[in-house]
Amino acid sequence: MKIVAFIVIAAFLACGTPEPQSDETLTIESAETPHYAITAVDTIGVELGDSNYVFGQTDAALFGPDNEILVLDGSKKQISVFSTNGEFLRYIGRQGSGPGEFLRPMAMTLLGNGQIAVSDPWGGKITLFDSSYAYHGEITGFFPAPPLSIEGADGQAIIGLMKKFDIENDMVGYSLVRLDGNAEPIHIYAEHMMDFEPTMIGPGYTETTVAFASDNTGRVFTSIMSTDSYLIEGFLPGGEQFLTIQRQYESIPKTPEEIEEEIEDFNTFLENRATSGGSGRMQGMGVQIPTDELNYEPDPDHYAISDLMIDPQERIWARRGSEPLPYFDVFDLEGELLFTAAVEEGDPDSENWIITAGDDKMLAFSTNPIEYPKAVILAIE
Repeated sequence: MKIVAFIVIAAFLACGTPEPQSDETLTIESAETPHYAITAVDTIGVELGDSNYVFGQTDAALFGPDNEILVLDGSKKQISVFSTNGEFLRYIGRQGSGPGEFLRPMAMTLLGNGQIAVSDPWGGKITLFDSSYAYHGEITGFFPAPPLSIEGADGQAIIGLMKKFDIENDMVGYSLVRLDGNAEPIHIYAEHMMDFEPTMIGPGYTETTVAFASDNTGRVFTSIMSTDSYLIEGFLPGGEQFLTIQRQYESIPKTPEEIEEEIEDFNTFLENRATSGGSGRMQGMGVQIPTDELNYEPDPDHYAISDLMIDPQERIWARRGSEPLPYFDVFDLEGELLFTAAVEEGDPDSENWIITAGDDKMLAFSTNPIEYPKAVILAIE
């Protein structure tokens, strides 16, 4: 999402464009590897009360240009802006199809030039706001749709995960691309196509995705969501690979309870669609599929890496897919393991938190909370 992937920067600046480095194979951390706790220190959002603090759907949360806290509410079709102390300041955007308006925003990121980009797949566009939150413009012309997940890079560049369909060969997949001010990708960092399965229309579609992150110099970090390989690759803005991080890894099976929970989540997805006005048939690859013919079978093993993020200190955070609560291996830009960090138990939604990093704090949210939508401010201890 998008803690999604961030002292070597001096060497980058002094030496110019770095040469590709040799692959490094890292073993499991030693007993000397520092470990830190990630703890909740504050919460923004209430279940009932002041409407400025009641969210309909938290789809993204990040620190803005002045470390103000931005929360994207896909249900209310707006961005709520809060001070660093959690005080409500203003809204950005509203429902509609005009300039600065959203039909169903789903992703948000801060660009290297200080602008805020919001991906609105239903509106067919990425909307841009300047550092003072005024409407700046939009990017249109995507096919088949704008990316569902985006990360800011250098300048006006956006790294986005684009769906791909090959209807003739009944295949589906993704491309991880660089967009530089328009809808036409100028670089492809990773892509994958696979045979279409009906359950990919629901939560199972994540089986075809890649974890990724980028920083404000334009470097991109990727990890294919694999159940048998721990691999992170780093690319320069032009697409040249400069970093490979590998670790010894053995597949970790899911428990029967975890598999059953995934099946229940898929069935809930179908039920929610039906109660929201959907029919008893699902559209996939141009074919109508009766929902009673869908039989979701989760992968029996955990992903080695389920998410990436980059922090402002240019450290790469790789989230372990097998841990019940967010647990990160943190590397520098040479691939050295610096420390590990994990969320402590407490919040009922922490297992499903999506986390983003700021200068000295983190933000967490869940798109499907057990209690009510909120943003949680985290600290590392």
